[in-house]
Amino acid sequence: MKSLYCCWIVLFCLSAPFIAEEGLNNKSVASAEELKSTPDKLPAGIKRFNGMLVGRLAAKDVERGSFVVVVDAIPRVWRNSKAENPKSIVGKSIEVEGVFGKFLDVLVTTRLGETLEFECKNDEDALVFPGELLRKVAPYKAEDYPVLPEAFRGFRGAVVAEINKKDPETFELIVTVKKVAQIWKESGAKQPDSIVGRPMMLAGFWNRKEAYHNLKVGDQIEIGMQHIGRQSEHLTVAEFIRQSPEQEMKEMRATAPSAKDSKDPAEGFRGMLVGRLVKKDVERGTFSVTVDAVPRVWKNNQSRSPKSLVGKNIDAEGVPSRLLDALVVARVGDTIQFGALHDGDDSLRVGEMLRKVAPVVKGDYPELPDDFRGFNGVLQAKVVRRDEQLWELTVEVTKIISAPNKDRSKNPQSIIGKPVMLSGFWNKKDAYHSIAVGDAIQATVEHPQRLGDQLSVTEDVRKLNK
Repeated sequence: MKSLYCCWIVLFCLSAPFIAEEGLNNKSVASAEELKSTPDKLPAGIKRFNGMLVGRLAAKDVERGSFVVVVDAIPRVWRNSKAENPKSIVGKSIEVEGVFGKFLDVLVTTRLGETLEFECKNDEDALVFPGELLRKVAPYKAEDYPVLPEAFRGFRGAVVAEINKKDPETFELIVTVKKVAQIWKESGAKQPDSIVGRPMMLAGFWNRKEAYHNLKVGDQIEIGMQHIGRQSEHLTVAEFIRQSPEQEMKEMRATAPSAKDSKDPAEGFRGMLVGRLVKKDVERGTFSVTVDAVPRVWKNNQSRSPKSLVGKNIDAEGVPSRLLDALVVARVGDTIQFGALHDGDDSLRVGEMLRKVAPVVKGDYPELPDDFRGFNGVLQAKVVRRDEQLWELTVEVTKIISAPNKDRSKNPQSIIGKPVMLSGFWNKKDAYHSIAVGDAIQATVEHPQRLGDQLSVTEDVRKLNK
């Protein structure tokens, strides 16, 4: 008698969680009763389909490895799909066969009325599961499966977009497009701007996992993409993934020191400074200057706000012996230019060069327009000034020849008619020596450090025929 009583207690305990869970899911069960568990006849438009479906579970047979769903959406159609009208099964009950292995566990734990997302393909007169993805997902919402405008289908190019949602399991993003940044020659979209202000699904991050994991909801990114399957609602990453210029400037402003922030702008600085000599100690190799200009910021700079150094008094030390002569001849009040590096001490360390220069006059160290920062491309310009010691040119830009996919500037044309400093001639000395003030040149350049104002010559630089 005692053993029978114990058995009854055990059976009750085992069934109690199931009863409680059923009670918590009355709504799902009730909705399942309204679903059609008998599959409809497959329409002709689904023949030779291959892609991803989303639907509510209406029936299942775990032993046979099959299930019936009422289709809510077709978010992705694979490139090799030959179906004429995949959307012809939306709203219909369909049966999927061939579930096996670990995916049977998904069927076991999914209740009628709950939503599944899965891959399937049409095999003769049946839809079968090919074994890639079968999972339980949140109830269908239209905003989770955005539909592309017809005029945007076939798009190839780059857009700036804000991330709304990430799906780490499928490496997908839902983004809202802010603007179309580039339209590539191969694009087949009739009206690319029809996507602006609208959401879309972005996939293809399998070989870009590190970049994907670094993205956050709310980030603005610029990304190259292509719409490979015109029947599908997703686009595939094609080239670069990077912060948009707006996002970069936003983050720089967010981390830049405010008036209430005591962080020293000299901390982490790497670059070139120009300033009036306040005091010096030749024996110790130290001096102080009032900064008048920050002509160069090197790529490894870590200062949050290099330009905040202008107008400040800063101390420098560690003048190399080969540069002490320049410090000897410089008098208090003279203007000097020097390479400066912050290594964590209270002072900046002198590096590369130290020389006496003319007092700073407006225009001597031109600043780039914000809309031009991040430029990468080919430009034409007229040479205004040469600095043979630093192998630099100051030029006035006359024309933007090209701004390819690597370009990150917001408006390349904003530099037209403005002066800019060109550096990077150390391995192009022959070309540099052949260029004189007044020459017209064409050069491939990049803006390597968004907080700096100099451009670096990367490839071709040549004089143009007069």
